[in-house]
Parts: sequence; C-alpha cells; structure tokens
Amino acid sequence: IADTWVQYTLLSMALFTVFLGSMMAYREKILKKRLAFSTVSQVSYILCGLFSLSTAAVAGGLMHVVFHAFTKMCLFLCAGSIIFVTGNTRVDELNGIGKKMPVTMWAFTLASLALVGIPPASGFVSKWFLATGAIGASTTVFSWLTPTVLLISALLTAGYLLPVSINGFFPGKNYDYSSPKTESPALMYIPVLILGIASVLLGVFSNEIVELATSLASALM
Repeated sequence: IADTWVQYTLLSMALFTVFLGSMMAYREKILKKRLAFSTVSQVSYILCGLFSLSTAAVAGGLMHVVFHAFTKMCLFLCAGSIIFVTGNTRVDELNGIGKKMPVTMWAFTLASLALVGIPPASGFVSKWFLATGAIGASTTVFSWLTPTVLLISALLTAGYLLPVSINGFFPGKNYDYSSPKTESPALMYIPVLILGIASVLLGVFSNEIVELATSLASALM
C-alpha cells in the first residue's frame, strides 16, 4: 500500500483522529473523560507510525505502545485516587488538590510531562521516532503534515494536562492552606508513584526498548 491512495487515506484518518481526540480532551471538563479522549488521540499516534511505513516511524509506534501504557495507567489511577478521596470528578473542582494529595499529584505530573513528550521522559523518545520517521518517509505532503499535527497535539496535551497540576500545586491566595492533607491509602499512591517515575525513567534508560522496537520494525518492513 506504500505511496497509494490507501496509505494516504489511512494516514489522513489517523491524523484527523490525533487532532480531534486532543481537541475534545482539551474541551472536556470531566477528568476521566478527558483522559479517555486523550487515549483516542494517543492510540492514533501509534497508527500514524504504522501507516507511515518507514522503519523509524513504525519503531516509534511500537515504542509508544509501551510508553503510553505506563503514562496513561498512571493518569487513570491518579484520577481514580482523587475520586476515591475527594469525590470530585471535574477538573475545575481540583484547585489545590496537589496540597491535599501531593504524592498522587506528583505522579500525575510526571506522567503528564511524559505524555506531552518533554525530554528526557518516555513520550519524547517515541514521538521523536514518529516525527523523524514521518519526515524520512516518502509520503509527499504527509512528510511534513504528520510531524506538524503531532506537534499541535503535543501542545494541546500540555494544555489539558499541565493546568491540572499547576492549579493543583499553586491554587492561589484564596485557597485555604491550613486544610489538612488527605492523601490516598498507601496501596493506592505507591503504584501510581511507581508508574509516574517509570514514565520518566523509561525515557532516560530507553536504549534496550529502542533497539528492540527498531529490530521489530526492520523485520516488519
């Protein structure tokens, strides 16, 4: 299907879904639904890599399967912990949540940075391969359109995740700073903290994953 209308149609659909999922996540006010729309977008990152039909892009897609799994598991579990402790489900109800649940929100922040693709976190590694692989692929307009859409999606990801952390840790002068901490039980915050740290460390120590993904992509191509 390389250089045919089939490849271009699949790439068009994947890129549209990357952008649409990110935009819907950006507009969504319920935290878990925001993360669900984010997943729609991030899975389409993987499809963009596969449909680019270049070794680097396919390797990036395979890496993103792993890295996205860690980051999104962490984010969903953090959301569950917040709901369990506070009962709040909306983003606009989470002002100061970093003061009440600091461990959970630090894990949320680390996973958010990884999902945005801030180096050296894991998401940066896979997105770098996706973008460079798309640029090197012989897909005419998609050689520049794919990395452009991925960059816009990354900015939207920062827009719908990082404000949760910023408002959580810096709630402003109207927040009651004397309110007690109500962190989730250890059985809940330890797993999310491990996943959050792993989301970063998998990017720092990514050589083996990169080599495995590249060898698999080479075999597939």
